[in-house]
Formats: sequence, structure tokens, C-alpha cells
Amino acid sequence: MTPTASTRIAGFVLVVLLSLLAVWRSAIGTAQDGFSIDEAWHIVAGTSYARGEGYHLNPEHPPLVKRWVGAWMPDSFKLRPPQPLKEKEEERRWVQETMYQDNVPAAAQAVSRPAMWTLNGLLLSVLGLLLWRAFGLAWAAGSLAFLALEPTVAAHMPVVMTDLPLALTLAIAAVCAGLLATSWRWRWAVATGLAMGLALTAKHSALAGLAGLALMLVAAAAWGLRTSPREALRRTAMGATAALLALVVLWGAYDFRFKADPDGRDHYNRPIAEKIGELRLPHWQQSLAFADRHALLPESYLWGLADTVRTGVEGRSGSLFRIWGTLYEGTPPWFSWPAIVASKLPLALMALALAGLLASARAARDARLRWPLLAVVLACTFHMAALVGSGGVWGGVRHALPVVLGLAIGAGAVLDWAWRRRSRAWLALVAVPYIAAFAMTIREPSAWEYHNELVGGTANAYKYFDNEGLGLGQRYPQLRDYYHRVIAPSGLPLYSRFAPEEILRADRIVFRRQVETLDDTNVEGRLTGWFVMGMGTLLPVPQADWDPKRDLKGRVLVARFGPMGVWKGTQNDPRGRAEAMGGRVFDYIYKENGRDWAKVALRLEEALKELPMAIPGYFELGNAYLRLGRREDAIRAYNGMFVQKQMPIDPLVAKQVHAQIDALEAGTPLAQLKPLRSPWLE
Repeated sequence: MTPTASTRIAGFVLVVLLSLLAVWRSAIGTAQDGFSIDEAWHIVAGTSYARGEGYHLNPEHPPLVKRWVGAWMPDSFKLRPPQPLKEKEEERRWVQETMYQDNVPAAAQAVSRPAMWTLNGLLLSVLGLLLWRAFGLAWAAGSLAFLALEPTVAAHMPVVMTDLPLALTLAIAAVCAGLLATSWRWRWAVATGLAMGLALTAKHSALAGLAGLALMLVAAAAWGLRTSPREALRRTAMGATAALLALVVLWGAYDFRFKADPDGRDHYNRPIAEKIGELRLPHWQQSLAFADRHALLPESYLWGLADTVRTGVEGRSGSLFRIWGTLYEGTPPWFSWPAIVASKLPLALMALALAGLLASARAARDARLRWPLLAVVLACTFHMAALVGSGGVWGGVRHALPVVLGLAIGAGAVLDWAWRRRSRAWLALVAVPYIAAFAMTIREPSAWEYHNELVGGTANAYKYFDNEGLGLGQRYPQLRDYYHRVIAPSGLPLYSRFAPEEILRADRIVFRRQVETLDDTNVEGRLTGWFVMGMGTLLPVPQADWDPKRDLKGRVLVARFGPMGVWKGTQNDPRGRAEAMGGRVFDYIYKENGRDWAKVALRLEEALKELPMAIPGYFELGNAYLRLGRREDAIRAYNGMFVQKQMPIDPLVAKQVHAQIDALEAGTPLAQLKPLRSPWLE
């Protein structure tokens, strides 16, 4: 065996071992985790895909992750017969009943976790091999070691969600595009196209980063004019081939069918024409309608893209964000995403990433490294720009994972720099932050919840942020065990739902709603028992008139499970009751198909008097009066969201509501006016 062959084998083994290290680190940091709130949906939908039942379930996400996990699910995993489903809430309930009542969730998770470790491990290995090809083995090893130790990456590796696969496939696409722009060889054109296609099938938000890569390739192809027009044409042909291959991969993920279902019909929870028609940004609405009309992309993909635009780009009204300990209303500040990333990276890895920025800038002097580095930078920059423009910080760091991947790739430059100097002292110094990161994070009980010392560590992160980076339902097993061990024997009722209703009932957890029916008259909100709530409950929220000293009086915090707390005692909280009534009305309308609009109006008037900042209530109150034929009351109800000053209104939502008010005031026949669709249905 020649030395070259030995080196290649050793490098391949190193890449695989580092990927396995990432899986091992993930297994430790997620050992106690239950399902996140979205996994049941993805697993049931993916199993349906794998069994040929079409792509109408959960079209919000492209099928890569779901098809992969669905193919792993055994025949014993039961699917209910397909049936018409209306709105997301009805689909979510149907999916959760399928997972939690018809199947054994622990058995499903025992299959899904190895499936996702395998998928993400394979993608991580491919990324490592590409980094080796583009930057060298030391650089690749430094980047993979960073990712293997990073808690957020570890937390996402076994989770049936699309965020980490998006980050990995986008990074793979970036490195391939950089290699293409460096060499302009056909094999890299093919690799780039396949990688871009995988990114498209991972998550709709891949579009932002891929747009950056496309612009780079266009510029690199045009640069060929310096050589000759023929060279520029050759490069353009390679770029076009990559784009075509990406579309072929996307269409292939949907079995090359435009319609979602084998029968050629649509069975989405909402017709696509209505889904696209409700977009408020004209350019998005017109573009998606054009693509749907001419079958340019699979319809299920377009449905999901419309949903992504609706919730991620246009956003919801009346938003409140806690960013680094300060509450912001409406649009979050520009620094929200950098702040979220800065709070989640272990400080040792953050130092390595910052050093990596300098080392990468220095390395970019080498023409062979320039295009791959530029590709990574552009993919991350365009993705971050899309995040900042969206304002949807509720998702937390998982939506910024492509940026974390970019920082990891940059950090690899530090190890490469030390390795090239053949200095044991420099190599030892570079090893310090890796060792420190391992020591600082390995004992965290939940890698998902990890926050660094800048925000007081994981235990105090709730004081600084309130996004999904704190937790996404994974603490359910501990809360379930606490219920059966402590709460149930006490004889006192549990008034909280800390997980989907379907799994609570499957696990024999008896709970009461704070408001059971619309006939509830307990306006004082006096209840005695147990209450499971987020730890953020301890913080004042003036915009919502929440004062923990006043509103938690009579209740004592008796247990804590990560971001969730358990209180015991007597609640005297009319505002909490009003909020619960608003939620009960929402369930009555959209889950139970209730139609007693007079009672809906009565209860919402009651709730909004106590909580005037509850923007969703005004939508339903105005709609109720519209259905009752009470024009003046409908005008007053819709106007109520502008009368209150505690919660700002999203400009796009305000425009929609003002148009409705104008039509009512102009005397438009009520039969011609449709109730407004609440942004909170998405």
C-alpha cells in the first residue's frame, strides 16, 4: 500500500470517527429527551409518504427527513385510514391521535432516533470529506470536532425535524459550489446540483442560502470572459446543469408528480388556491400563483412555501419578544439573531469561531481556497439576512443552524493554521478550546436547553430569552413521571396541559382546563391545585399586564424541569382565566366546529375587557358579530385592536383589518363580506 493510499484511508477513518463522536455526544446529551412537539407530525406524515399515500400531510416541510424516517418505520406502526382534514389544528389532532393513541410513542422514538443519527451522521461525513477536499484534512478535522462538541448540533441529531439536515445540506452545497467555481469541472457541477437539490428537499428556507450560491456561480461564470467567451459559455452550461439537477432532485423527492396524491387530487388541510390567495405580500402571492398555475414546482412544495412565507416572512401580529433580557414589541431588533447565536455557543467554541474568522480571512489569500470560503460566507450571509428580515425569532437558534455550521467551518482554519506550522505548542494551544468545550457542556442533562455563561448558564436562560431554544417539549417524560409520583396521589387537580392532549390521555394524566366550557362563570379565575408553566412566568410582562408578585400569589414553585416549573396552591387570576377563555373559544370554533356566535361574542367581550391586549380575540369577536349581522358591533370589535395600545399590530395585519372596517363602514352588504382569517391559524 502506497503512502498516499494510507493517508487517504487514515483521513477517511478520521472523518468517520469524528462523525461517530458527534453521534456519541448527541446520545449523551439527549438520553432523557422525549419527542419535540413537531416530531409526531413529521413521523406520521413521513410514514404516509413511504407507504405511497401521497404528500398532502404536513406539506409545510419538504419530504427529505420525513421520507427517510418513514422508510425506517416498521409495518407494525399503524396509520389511520386517510380522511378529509380541515385546518392545521384538525390535522395536528389527527396526527397526534395516530402517534399517541394508536401506537407506542417510545417504540416509534426507538426507531426514529437511530434513523436521524444515521442521516445526520452520513451528511456530516460527506461534509467532512468535502472540507478535506477543499481545505485540507486538518481544516476538516477542526470543523467536524467543533460540530461534534456543539450542544445545539448534538441536540438536533436524533430529532425528526428539518433544521439540522438543512444546515448540513446547505453547507455541503456551499463547499461543492466553491469547488465548482475553483475548478470548473463537470463532476463538481453534478455534485453541486445534487447537493442543492438535497437542500431544497430539506427545508424551504434553503432558498435564501442557495440564492447566495447561485449569484456567486453567475459571477464566477461571467468571470470566465477574461479568458474567452467560450470559457464563459462552458461555465454557464455547468451552472445551468447544476440548477437543472437540483430541480430534478426536488421533483424526484415528490415522485415526479405535480399533485400531492396518487389520485391526482388535493387533500391538503386547506386548498392551495386559498393558501396562496391569503398571502399579503403581492410579489410572493403572484409568484407562487404563477408557479402553481404552470406546474413549475411540485404543488405540495408550493403549498409549504406559501405557509413558510405566511408565518416566517409576513409573520403574525401582536408579537412580543424577550431578547437578552429586554422585551421588544412588534418587530424584533436587528441584533436578535446574533444575540441568540451568541447565547447558545459554548464560550470556548465561540473563541475558536472568532479566531477562525481571522484565520479564514488569511487563508483566503490562497486562490484555491477563495471560492469555497466565499461560498460558505454567502450561504450564511443570505440565510442570516432572510432571518433578520423575517422577524420570526420564536424558533430560536434552530433556525440559525446554517450560521452555526458556517462558524464551525471557519473555526477549522485555526487547526489548519497550527498544523501547517508543525508546532506542538500551537497544536496544544488550539486543543484547549476543544477540551474546554467538552468539559463545559458534557454534563448538561439536556443539550437542547444549553445556554452559555453570558446569560447565566442554562438555568437562567429563561430570564434572557423566551424562544424555542429553551425547550420544545422534550421534558415531557420527567413531567409525566412527576405527575404519577406526586401530583396524582395528592388528590388535587392538575389545571395545566404541558404536552399535547392526546399523549396526556394516552398516559392516563388527568387534567382540567382552566376554562372547561363557554358556560364557565368563574371570572375571578379562582382554582386550587397544580399548575405546570414555563419558568418565564416568574418574570413581569407589563404589555400583558402580568405581575408575578400579584398573579402568582397563593401558588408556590415546588419543582422544576429545565424550562418548565410546577406550582402548587390557589390561583386567583382573572387575567389568566380571560386568557384561558380566549383559548377555549379558539378551540370551540376551530376544533369543535362550534357555531353559537352569540355565546362566542359574549365570552370574548368578557375576556377582552380583562385582557385588552389579546389581539387574536378581536379577530374572532369581529367575525362573530359579522356572522350575527351586527355591523356596528363588528366595526367596534375590529377597531378594538387599534384602540388598545399595549400590543403593536403588524402593518400587514393592520392593512387587512382596516380594509374590512372600511368595507363595513361603506355599507357593503354583510353577505358579501367574509370573516377575517386569523394569522394564528398558521
